[in-house]
Amino acid sequence: MNQQRILSFVASFLVVGMGLVSIIQAAEPVIDRSEKLQTVREDFGLADGPAWDGRGSLYVPDVKGQSLYRYWPKQKKWVKALPDSGRISASYYSNGRLYLSDNGNSRIAVLKGKEPVSVFSHDPKQKPAARPNDLVVDKQGGIYYTLTGPGEVRYIAALSNSAKEATSIVVGNVKTPNGIILSPDQKTLYVSAYVPKEIWAYPVKSTGKLGPGKRLAIMDDGPEKGADGMSIDRAGNVYCCGAKDVWIWDSKGKLLDKLKTPTRPINCTFGDDDLKSLYITGFGGLYRQKMNSSGCTP
Repeated sequence: MNQQRILSFVASFLVVGMGLVSIIQAAEPVIDRSEKLQTVREDFGLADGPAWDGRGSLYVPDVKGQSLYRYWPKQKKWVKALPDSGRISASYYSNGRLYLSDNGNSRIAVLKGKEPVSVFSHDPKQKPAARPNDLVVDKQGGIYYTLTGPGEVRYIAALSNSAKEATSIVVGNVKTPNGIILSPDQKTLYVSAYVPKEIWAYPVKSTGKLGPGKRLAIMDDGPEKGADGMSIDRAGNVYCCGAKDVWIWDSKGKLLDKLKTPTRPINCTFGDDDLKSLYITGFGGLYRQKMNSSGCTP
C-alpha cells in the first residue's frame, strides 16, 4: 500500500471514529433511568424554587406553609431556616449568598443569618402589587427576576451598589413570565411564559442588557397551564417544570426527554456533591432524580 493510500485510510478511519464518538455522546440520555425517582418529603403545602448551596445542603421554600427549610441529604436532616418566612416563591444561591424572591412582601431579599434583608422593595401601596416570582443571579452579582402580573423581567445591579437603586425593565412584553435561568456561559437568559407554556431565549448583550427574544420551545401537552420554574445543566440543556412533567431541551430547542413526577412539578435545581441529582419541588412534595448530566456550580 503506497503512502497516499495509507494516509487516505487513516483519514477515513479518524472520520468514522469521530462520528462514532459523536453518536455515542449524543445517544447518552440526560436522565439516569437506572435510578428511580425518589420522594424525599411529602408534607409541604406548596414547595417552590429550591437552591443548592454547594456545601451539602438544599434550601426549599414552602409558599403555603410560609417557611424556608434547609435540608442536608447525607444526614437526612431538616431544619427551618426561616420559620415565618412569608410567601417566598423562589431562592437562588450564588457567591456565598442565598437570594430570596419574597413574593408576599413584594421584594428581593438576601438571607443574612436568620433575617431576610431587602435588596430592593417595590412600593407596598402599588395596586396591583408587584410580586417577584422567580430569580437568577449573574456572575457580577446582578439579579434578574420575573414579575408575572405585568409581564416583565427586571434587573437589579450588584449588591455593591445602593440597595435603593431602582430596577430596570429588561423585558416588558412576555406573557406571564415565571421561571428564569441563565446559560452556563451567561450569554443567554431563558424565561418561561406560564400560560402560553413557552420558553423564550434572550441574548445577554452586556450586564443587565438583553437583545430581542426568540421562542425556544413550547409545551404542547394539552390545555393545562404549566411553564413554571427552570434549571440548566453544564451542557446548556434547559429544564422547565410543566403541568405534569419536567421538560428538557437542548440549547437549540430540541426536546431531549420528559420526567414525570407524582404531583405537579413547580421548580427544580441540581444538587448533591456531584451535582448529578435533580431536586424537584411540587404540590406537597420534594423529589430527587439521579441524572447523567450535571448542574452548574452555585
